[in-house]
Amino acid sequence: MVSLLIASVFITAADSKIIDSEMERTVKEVADSPELAEEVYKYVEEFAGKKGVLPQDINEITQVDFNSLPKEVNIDNIDDTNLAIYQIDYNQPSTGEKDKLFVITYSTEQLRSQGDLIVAQDKREFLNFGFNGESKDSGFLKSATGVEGSLEKGYVMMRAGSITGISTYLEVLEGIGQLEIIIYKNGEAIQFGNTFVITSPGVQKDYDIQSKNIVPFEPGDIISLYVKTTEGISWKDVISLLEITTSN
Repeated sequence: MVSLLIASVFITAADSKIIDSEMERTVKEVADSPELAEEVYKYVEEFAGKKGVLPQDINEITQVDFNSLPKEVNIDNIDDTNLAIYQIDYNQPSTGEKDKLFVITYSTEQLRSQGDLIVAQDKREFLNFGFNGESKDSGFLKSATGVEGSLEKGYVMMRAGSITGISTYLEVLEGIGQLEIIIYKNGEAIQFGNTFVITSPGVQKDYDIQSKNIVPFEPGDIISLYVKTTEGISWKDVISLLEITTSN
């Protein structure tokens, strides 16, 4: 594996503890494949140790089959050419009940042209904005219910998360200059959106994505979209999708 990093999906875990040589020995004893690379052993042992799993509590370590992923693991934009998943079955130290966690390793070199990693606790949702008709002015787009937004009015976030993407379709009728779709959070503009350089009439479309946690939000935050246009541009029929990613 090249430049391995680690992400994880887990159901429950105890307080973090550092476990070194004993954990390494246990991992190698219970792993299902003796051919697993040394890097894999290190990642699995470090991950299990930090999640508070004691060596004596580990029952089995297996590599997950991509053709039958467990329900706890949901992955977008990534396949088995650049990703490996290892399942650790163990007993809860406090209760003795059987539990499991997953170690997900992947190659950053092979993932540079891929999308981001979405695991089971991450959920993508889309907020719909639009405008039906013609206009020459700047103004807020309407929600999916037809209500026009404002600095104080928009979609109210129910969970913590972040803004991870935006796409826009619109039609320019006349004029030259610049047209922007600006995201507002709690009445303040965010430095992320769609920008169109208008040189002639016609259909315009743009889409942009970014990683999680660059533009975070909290429950109760209000999100709205605003069309800002150069004077003299006539536009119509805007369709905008705002992608948000939440983790609970």
